[in-house]
Amino acid sequence: MHEFSVTKSLVDLCNQEAGRNNIEDVKKIHLKVGKFTGFSPDSIKFYFEHLKVNTRCRHASIVFEEIAIKIKCNDCGKDHTIEDPVLLCPDCGSDRIRLISGREFYVASIEGE
Repeated sequence: MHEFSVTKSLVDLCNQEAGRNNIEDVKKIHLKVGKFTGFSPDSIKFYFEHLKVNTRCRHASIVFEEIAIKIKCNDCGKDHTIEDPVLLCPDCGSDRIRLISGREFYVASIEGE
């Protein structure tokens, strides 16, 4: 259900930015979403369709770019891209890792007229 609140914030932000930039009709929103966030693009799209009504985003679509989970092991020093949010080094099994990417959630750009 946390997708509802982030989608509401997304619509609010895009409407504010469109207003600041004299965009009356937002056409496309480019959204970067880290895989570690757990956000479902399908859920965000579902809520977006309902929340965009009667806003500057009413004709907009969302383009998602998923950002992979990348870690660096503090023991063996290796970098890895992992599929599942299991924070263990695939080489040495250490849990002393640093998350490099995968938690991002931001609007990269807004297109409109």
